[in-house]
Amino acid sequence: MKALRTITRSALTASILLSAVSFSVAGEGPVTPYGAYCKDCAVYGSCKESIPPREAIQSLRKYYEERGYGLGNVAHKGRFIEAEVMQNNKQVDKVLFDRKTGRIRSMY
Repeated sequence: MKALRTITRSALTASILLSAVSFSVAGEGPVTPYGAYCKDCAVYGSCKESIPPREAIQSLRKYYEERGYGLGNVAHKGRFIEAEVMQNNKQVDKVLFDRKTGRIRSMY
């Protein structure tokens, strides 16, 4: 019984250490901070009207280019725009843009 506890404790410790290492190797996390929003809306979280898809994509592109990123695949899904955020041809984030509220959320 004592041997089983020792093995279990060792396995748990190893899994915690491995997840910490994999997180640090993966990078700093999403590049989109919580609470990010499109500056084309007058006030955080509320646009006067839903932004048309083409303008929403242009706004997202502008938002990320100002920060040194680009957009990869972009998909229009109802009131949302789903986009991959790229840096040096690598995906660093995936975001969901709400055309009605102007809010940008990382999907990671």
